[in-house]
Order: sequence, then structure tokens, then C-alpha cells
Amino acid sequence: MKLHTILLTSVLAATAMTGCASKGYASDSYDSYSNDSMTVAKADTVVKKVNAAMGEVFATAGGMTLYTFTKDAPGKSNCDDGCAANWPPFAAKMNAETWGDFTIIQRNDGTYQWAYKNQPLYTWVGDQKEGDTNGHGIGNVWYAAQTN
Repeated sequence: MKLHTILLTSVLAATAMTGCASKGYASDSYDSYSNDSMTVAKADTVVKKVNAAMGEVFATAGGMTLYTFTKDAPGKSNCDDGCAANWPPFAAKMNAETWGDFTIIQRNDGTYQWAYKNQPLYTWVGDQKEGDTNGHGIGNVWYAAQTN
């Protein structure tokens, strides 16, 4: 009975993980490749340009505006703990395929985050829909990542 339960649990977990990996942050034009049995999204499928009241900004494939934090150093996030709860880092896999000015940085906690021109990228919990830029200018340190 235990072996049957373990096998069933393993099959269900593998099925669930496969479903998650095929969705990720990808848009309808999802382009990925397999590397060491992991599905890795390319930067040009996890980021898109959206129109906002302030002009064109970068956003997640799901449409949430991406932000930079002026207190970050190039290639280093300074937004941890409570800060990261309100400004979730735009998570990346260590071996994600970078593209153009989009790169990957390693955070203090060992996780990985997308960066644009070496500036770590975040979303804002106050944005609800595509094109929202409610976090732009908060504290004079948070700014939407504009495309121009």
C-alpha cells in the first residue's frame, strides 16, 4: 500500500510540475529549451512592452509593470525581507537564457532575479492590471522600467 501511494504521489507531482513549467512567465509565443531536464524561459518570452499612461514600459509576460530601485547597486539587489514583500523581485532561473540588455543577478538569499541594464527588476503589489504604474515614483526611489 505504501509503495502504491508513493508511486501515485510521484506521478501526480511530476504531472503538476510539467504543467507549471509549460506555463511559467511565458506568453503565447513561449519559447524554451530543455537543459538538464529543466525548462528554461528565454528573456524575450518573460518580458514584454506595454502601454501605460506614462508611455511604454517593460512588464512581465502577464502584464505587470517592472520597476527599478535607485538604492540598488549595479548587479546587486538591496531590496530584501519587508521590502521584497511589497516589491517582489522578478524571479529568474539560474540558467535562464538572457537576451539583449536583460541579464540575471544572484540575490543575497541565493535566488536569481532578472535585471535590465544590470539593474534588478521588481513588480509592485499595488499594481492590479496590465499598464498599471502605481509604484512609479514611490519614495523617489522606485521607477517603472521604461523602454526608451
